[in-house]
Amino acid sequence: MSVAAPQMLCPSAALDAAPAGAAFARVEVYDDPARVLDEWRDLAPEACGSFYQSEAFLLAWLESFAAREKARPFFILARDEGGAPLALLPLGLFRFGSLRVAQFLGGKHSNYNLGLFRADRTFTAGDLEDLLRAAARAIPDGPHLYRLVNLPVSWRGAANPLTLLPHRPAASNAFSTRLAGDGEAFLATRLSADARKKLRKKEKRLVAMGPLCYFRAENARESEQIIDAYFAHKSRQGAGHIAPEQVDATHDFYRALARHDAGETMEFHALALDGRLIAALGAGRNGGRLQGTFISYESNPEIARSSPGELLLSHVLRDACARNLSAFDLGIGEARYKHVFCDETEQLADVLFAPTALGRVAAPFFAFAATIKTAIKRDPRLFALVRKWRAR
Repeated sequence: MSVAAPQMLCPSAALDAAPAGAAFARVEVYDDPARVLDEWRDLAPEACGSFYQSEAFLLAWLESFAAREKARPFFILARDEGGAPLALLPLGLFRFGSLRVAQFLGGKHSNYNLGLFRADRTFTAGDLEDLLRAAARAIPDGPHLYRLVNLPVSWRGAANPLTLLPHRPAASNAFSTRLAGDGEAFLATRLSADARKKLRKKEKRLVAMGPLCYFRAENARESEQIIDAYFAHKSRQGAGHIAPEQVDATHDFYRALARHDAGETMEFHALALDGRLIAALGAGRNGGRLQGTFISYESNPEIARSSPGELLLSHVLRDACARNLSAFDLGIGEARYKHVFCDETEQLADVLFAPTALGRVAAPFFAFAATIKTAIKRDPRLFALVRKWRAR
């Protein structure tokens, strides 16, 4: 994938020197991610962040969605006195009427939003406030408000510096598990003997219908085959499907990820019955962690009753263990199957920080909207009604 920014983006960078004695000696703002690639790589997303802060993910998202979302990159880079990078926040500027809001890029496709901070340094809440204020002042049309959502409270055992800022619980949590040893032994720690027996019975039922095989895509053709199966499954299921106006951009986005073959990358897994893909899963690989981004399965009742999605997940986890990966997650949102395969609930938080007077006026409205969203997601009846309304 090319590292050039989308053509709609201006390649300029605006700079602002931090006051003497500040934790960050210099704060720089860029609207062209290509100009901070060296610093981005130096801060090692595979160690400090998640797949959703990788070059592969963010550059593909910008190619596919920046123009549609009217988003302009707003990458905040902080340096120490020697010029070495201390922090990188890969944000974007979004407009809500006349209000400019800085948010993490990736939209609903991003499950974990993290800044990249040098691991050997510690920061205070005041340091983070100074950083965000300096970045907002660095350009004439800087943000009135920072809306930083779905921030893991901790990551890889360390506290997330951004949650030093005043925050509230996010509307949903995320679900993960640590991987270890043999795949069968791992699954025995997650599934009861009865649950494993039922899965084997379901697998045999599918085998009786034709040859059944699991595979992980090894080339672009196989990746695109799995991507196409995902969209076909979702289209037939109807409810919860991607909004029609987003389908083409989302398809392009996953195809761009399938073409990226360096560093952090996207994997595509599938379960095929007699050559027909009956379950599909996409996952980003970040260091030793595999991060589920989408999953789908065939809705035909004869196939669906054999839980092809859960069968695929069991194969994916066996494969991840065989490759000595250390962790796996299924991202944000409640679902029964997540509790089956993931035994850790990861707490997420939302931050609203207003560096301007207009931002302080707007912040309570965003907070109220977040309260309503949380109430809906935590009430199964309300959430079911909203899903039905969206489907219509």
